[in-house]
Amino acid sequence: MTSKRGPLILAWALSVLLVIALAGATIAVIGLRKQSADESEREGAMKAGRQLALDFTSYDYTTWDADSKRVVDDSTGQFKTEFQAGIDAVKADVVTNKATSKGDVKEAAVVSNDKDSAQVLVIVNAVVTNTASADGVERRYRIKLDMVREKDRWLTADLQVVG
Repeated sequence: MTSKRGPLILAWALSVLLVIALAGATIAVIGLRKQSADESEREGAMKAGRQLALDFTSYDYTTWDADSKRVVDDSTGQFKTEFQAGIDAVKADVVTNKATSKGDVKEAAVVSNDKDSAQVLVIVNAVVTNTASADGVERRYRIKLDMVREKDRWLTADLQVVG
């Protein structure tokens, strides 16, 4: 009888090892999918933050309405409300001074994020021209953006120039 038990124990042990291996593989696949989703969320938030920072620092007095509309379209909440409230006053200054600004994003990073919100830091260099400085002055902005995801779009809920 002992000769028949050996193959049964071996078969049982191999079955247990197979179940453990399948469970481990399943857990690994789930982990990789979550990691991929997390990276996708971070990438989406960073891309949207970079674009908003670029739009915020790029404008021309001859195209102010379209330039400011891009910022409004990619905003939400308090930032959108405050930006819209100041558009006419800023437009008056921009047009009077024939101001332009050409932003160039140098660096961007996601500081924190989850599936529906993220904080993005962006460094932008911008060359600003106006009637007082026709040759332009280079300015460097450090911008902190609070991003939220609404209907699968990342929008800016808050923007602070921090340096």
